[in-house]
Amino acid sequence: MSYTKLFERGYIGGVEIRNRVVMTAMGNGLASWNGEASPELIRFYEDRAKGGCGLIFTEFTRVDEASGACNPNQLCIAARRHVRSVQRMAECVHRHGGKIFVQLHHGGREAPPALNGGKQPMGPSAVINKVNGLMPREMTKEDIDFIAGKFVAAAANCKKAGIDGVELHGAHGYLLGSFISPYTNHRRDEYGGNAENCCRIVTDIIRGIREACGNYPICVRINGSDFVEGGITPEYAVEVAKVLEAAGADAINVSCAIYETVPNMIEPNYYDEGWRKELAKVVKANVSIPVIAVNTIKFPATAEKLLEEGVSDFVGVSRGQIADPEWVNKAKAGREDLIRKCMGCMQCNKSVVLDGYLSCAANPVSGRGTMYNDEYLIRTGAGRSAVVAGGGPAGMQAAIVLAKRGFRTVLMEEKGYLGGMAYLATVPPHKTMVAEFIKTMEAEMKEAGVEVRLNTAATVENVKALNPYAVVVANGGTEIVPKVDGLEAAHVHTMEDALLGKVRFSGRRVAVIGGGMVGLETAHYLCKDNRVTIVEMTDTPGSTMYPTVRNKLLTILKEDGVELLLNRALSAVEPGRIVMDCTGKGESGQAALDVDEVVIAVGRKPNLGLYDEMRNAFERVVLAGDCMAGGSILEATRTGNDNVWFL
Repeated sequence: MSYTKLFERGYIGGVEIRNRVVMTAMGNGLASWNGEASPELIRFYEDRAKGGCGLIFTEFTRVDEASGACNPNQLCIAARRHVRSVQRMAECVHRHGGKIFVQLHHGGREAPPALNGGKQPMGPSAVINKVNGLMPREMTKEDIDFIAGKFVAAAANCKKAGIDGVELHGAHGYLLGSFISPYTNHRRDEYGGNAENCCRIVTDIIRGIREACGNYPICVRINGSDFVEGGITPEYAVEVAKVLEAAGADAINVSCAIYETVPNMIEPNYYDEGWRKELAKVVKANVSIPVIAVNTIKFPATAEKLLEEGVSDFVGVSRGQIADPEWVNKAKAGREDLIRKCMGCMQCNKSVVLDGYLSCAANPVSGRGTMYNDEYLIRTGAGRSAVVAGGGPAGMQAAIVLAKRGFRTVLMEEKGYLGGMAYLATVPPHKTMVAEFIKTMEAEMKEAGVEVRLNTAATVENVKALNPYAVVVANGGTEIVPKVDGLEAAHVHTMEDALLGKVRFSGRRVAVIGGGMVGLETAHYLCKDNRVTIVEMTDTPGSTMYPTVRNKLLTILKEDGVELLLNRALSAVEPGRIVMDCTGKGESGQAALDVDEVVIAVGRKPNLGLYDEMRNAFERVVLAGDCMAGGSILEATRTGNDNVWFL
């Protein structure tokens, strides 16, 4: 498909941008502890520029070393000593034809005291933060002038470093955004009361940057909606955009939500592409400067359509370019089939929020570009044979890496389809991107020359026939089955049988045993046509899931009538009912539940049987995926990648 709009040149201020794809700012935890751009961070942005991205916004970048930090490894441009590493970052992006803006940031009421010398967070008003329970102190006029000066000085440092422009982070409840929003700004002086006053700190910064830097491009990121009562609405966002345009902003970047409504800000897989497009469209209709917008874009065709509809002038493809740094180049070449698309699993956000460095389930190289990029592959395969046992994400990733290393790679999968447990994950609602991920890996294997043998169980005998130099065992784990009476009954089913449609029922009372991720998603699949109850032995359903994903799914399940029985462990299956042990604190005895069908979805455990067989028969055997340790798609792709790198 030809993407005419997507590959038009555009301008922000005086900066020409080669296409309409923008990688908007995302915290990534890749900076050095002292705020400098680390080699890994530089490589991360360089790879996206090399991959064709038109304009890159850095992660949120601190303007003050003493306050406002939101991550222990957050990029900083507050001092002269930060200029050098940022200059190297700009040069590495420029040498591939990309442009780069630094997003200037102060955490304000969202800045944890633990990262800021114990200081109380500050904001426009003393409005308690409902997420962390902290009360920010109300800023004085002197505070406001001081921080505004920090933004201006940071912009001057960016210009000195050769950065193409800056973005003022006025969204998501951070300092500037908390001034803009009436939800957090209750002031009655010149900094509150109406859109013009609430934006005053931002417009003062814009004018200060103009005085210090001249005609230097300035973008402002704003919320199109806070999604809270009393916060920014689309109508108010239009007023804000007009004020910022009049003050000299060169572009508006429309995002949405604050920490209190974070699922709308960084969406898990339950949100459709383009669901928030009206927020940007109404802003674009009321300003003459370019508008950038993020819209949960997965596919190039969606980006093209949003541009055609006039939603924005530039499209933010952010997590999409974490999943695949070559997103733009592949789209331009018509190879959408090879784009590893974001699954909305939230692994990237989870990794950074937990103070780690960026990681991605779809792409095990993201955040580790100085270690695992293709240029570092040891290409010693020399046409020798390698066999991969298992066609899940771990096995497919291993096969791709081995083929790139020059091995004649054969992948054996005992089932008639690829994907392993990930294939089952494509069945519940809102999991189409997992299916897309499997399709992409299949296309990559074909491109790399991997021979795939379906309906072929790997045995020592048939593997020996290939005389392999190395064998990768990635045959997955085995299902955990509770040791209770009655599981042999005809109305007791495995999660796999239910999801694959080997058993079908509707209008039934169904007990799903297990309230982990697998159990919750199985219940989501079954609840459309059945009355479903989840039985979980702990007090926390989905305990290993990222809270944003878990909370959204639990909300959906509640709306769909699914009941949760917590602190209940299956004890026996009897005709027409199940018996459960009460496991809650202070509880004892048993309880019963009347049911028509029982689905076991407790999880899986490692399976080392095939590994032991292969290890006894071959010299070089490695493990990957669930057979060595149960985990998510991230653990599968990462072990599939890493464990075959130096075979």
